[in-house]
Amino acid sequence: MKTNFNQQAQNMTGMQRLKAYEQQGERHGMAANLGYTLGECELGNVTLNYSPKERHMNLIGSLHGGILASLLDTAMGCAVMTHLEVGEKHTMTDLNTKFIRAVMDSEEQLIIVGRVEHPGRRLLATEGTIHNQDGKMKPIATALSPKQTRR
Repeated sequence: MKTNFNQQAQNMTGMQRLKAYEQQGERHGMAANLGYTLGECELGNVTLNYSPKERHMNLIGSLHGGILASLLDTAMGCAVMTHLEVGEKHTMTDLNTKFIRAVMDSEEQLIIVGRVEHPGRRLLATEGTIHNQDGKMKPIATALSPKQTRR
């Protein structure tokens, strides 16, 4: 199924690819591992919804920082995809992540927002934030990626 999806996706814009992937239901790769769902999706802005998984908790009982960074990376990459035309791809070249508070509750529902702050022709500056569903003013983590390249 994934090969078939990737073949079909070659003829889609990034936005179409995101929406089609979400609708197909089957997950593979990191999407299957992370277990997020696509929320809002518009040009330059994407929201992911995530419920912590037991397999993502570390030995001290908090959500592993690598999972938070992966969620930010994914949301920011999805935001870049909303700018891509048919045949274009992107690569993240840098990811600067700040962890602000731990997620200790496996029932805490997280909202991950990825935004394109500057959509250049080849380089796109992005940022991401993670908050809980209650929208606490203090974020859980933030990230910046000053360079994502279209190719």
